[in-house]
Amino acid sequence: MLDTFGIGFMNNGVGVGVWTMASWGLYVLPTGDMMWATILATIMCVLGIAIVWGFLGGSMPRSGGDYIANSRIIHPAVGIAMSMTNAGFVMTMWIATLGPWMADPGMTTLLASIGAEQSWIDWCASATGIFVIATLSNIWGFYVVVVGLKMYNINQRVIMIAGFFCLIVAGIVLTTASHTDFVNAYDGAVTDAGGTMLYQDTIDTVAGEGVALNDGMKPEFDLYATLALFPAVAWATAYGYQITFICGEVKRPQRNIVLGQVLAALIPGFFLSWFAVGLVNVMGQDFMGAIAWMENNGEGAAYDEYVLPSFNTFYLISLLSGSAAVQFLIGLVFILFDVLWMPISYIAFSRAAFAWGMDRLGPMWFTDVNPKYHSPVKNNIVMLAMSEIGIAIYALNADTLLGIVIVALEALSAWGVMAVSGLLFPYVKKAKTIWEASPYKFHLGPIYLLTVASLINLLFVGILIYYFFTLDNLEPFSRGGVMVYSVIWVFSVIWYFAWVSHWKKQGIDLKLAWKELPPA
Repeated sequence: MLDTFGIGFMNNGVGVGVWTMASWGLYVLPTGDMMWATILATIMCVLGIAIVWGFLGGSMPRSGGDYIANSRIIHPAVGIAMSMTNAGFVMTMWIATLGPWMADPGMTTLLASIGAEQSWIDWCASATGIFVIATLSNIWGFYVVVVGLKMYNINQRVIMIAGFFCLIVAGIVLTTASHTDFVNAYDGAVTDAGGTMLYQDTIDTVAGEGVALNDGMKPEFDLYATLALFPAVAWATAYGYQITFICGEVKRPQRNIVLGQVLAALIPGFFLSWFAVGLVNVMGQDFMGAIAWMENNGEGAAYDEYVLPSFNTFYLISLLSGSAAVQFLIGLVFILFDVLWMPISYIAFSRAAFAWGMDRLGPMWFTDVNPKYHSPVKNNIVMLAMSEIGIAIYALNADTLLGIVIVALEALSAWGVMAVSGLLFPYVKKAKTIWEASPYKFHLGPIYLLTVASLINLLFVGILIYYFFTLDNLEPFSRGGVMVYSVIWVFSVIWYFAWVSHWKKQGIDLKLAWKELPPA
């Protein structure tokens, strides 16, 4: 149970989620209420995404992620298209983006928090520093997965406990401080750095550039602006679905898969709410909106006058403590919640490719299990090569990768399509025997609980898609993502028909495979 929950919880990365909520969340709409956005998103993720993926995973306890359910309920062409998109492209993109984040804002935040030399911070933000640190993180992630889940679980437990501890320390420092404490600490840091743009000057300067900051320290409830924070909040509440990639390796899957999914959304929701309240009370929504604008816009008079070494939320929290040890722990939060995304991506891709191979939708070496390490080493080597290319591209020109907002279409292809599987599961003839064996045939009045959860899931996805494609700061990137995803979907469908045709010539009808679950 602990290790199952750990994969879902650490894939939600609540430590990074605090930053995404306060940074590009408030950059998109500075007047959104972070606390209510977190509460509403968490409720929808628990009652929607967690239940859908938990019930489908527990009913079909096979490793392989969304491919298993989608191929058995909807159609194998849909299953392979969504799986190649999510387990192939998205997982590669995550390593190519989140590996570099280990350097900046990861190491840059840690070094800024402990008052390190600016030259060290600058190196970590350079192309060389990003490539070196990201590559080391990537190789470590590859190694701990290749040698087996036992080694991965040991690493996960240590990092998860350390992450919990550092996050709680940061939360306590934030909660026990006052607004006056922060203003004094911030102004003192600015003065020590030789700057003149103090706390109130920061707000006034950004507002003077035409940015519609929150009118006052605390936000008034605005439903439209609050829901607009869902894409940023989802980073910490909606990604527990990664558990489904190891369903075949979970003990007591009917219990642990569902509980792991629910807790992996509920606990991050608690932490995110805690920080949402603390950040507003101590730093002020107007100030945070100004910082978010400078960090993400990267230009303007305010940006030019900002003299502190980092914009990161945890660096700003570290200003509240005079203890070097505490500042170090606060600076570590981002790194601890970022680093496990590398091995988790390897787990997802290697298990998905294994499932494709079991259904003969790919070369048979997809199913090769190394006799020494008892893991699909070849699949992981493929991911290592693809992700290193992505890291190199990011290090040379981050905008090349960041210009493709993968969250928008991931919401549709992962959460959305699985919700459709959840809606169809109790009723489609092809999955009748699997549904009859499912332990989750619970009713809410005349309809199944899974049906209700699937509708909540679809509503959540609809909110994300709406804001991704209508907000000025997100819409241009989301359109670029559509082009990339469309190419992958078309390629995946061609891949499906090519392999079906190949095996048909060998006298093998692959349609028989999708009438039952894979043997492992």
